[in-house]
Amino acid sequence: MGTTKESFSITRVVTKDIITDSFQGIRNLFGLRLRGYEKMLNKHIQELIEVANVQYKITWWRLSINPLTNGSAMLTIYGEGIKNE
Repeated sequence: MGTTKESFSITRVVTKDIITDSFQGIRNLFGLRLRGYEKMLNKHIQELIEVANVQYKITWWRLSINPLTNGSAMLTIYGEGIKNE
């Protein structure tokens, strides 16, 4: 009853928006950091961690970020934990 560790996986696909894309394209021309994309990814990573923490008492976790097409990525948090009741 809620004491057995089990594997979990939570996935989210995120895409950039046209406004962010416009500004980041200009920054990229000058070789600057793409802060808009970093901010977007960080926001969604934090949300995935929060969702996992609500669902599980996490023992360990890993994060996987896979680019899909131009402007989108699949974020997956996976690991092991005890399911919260």
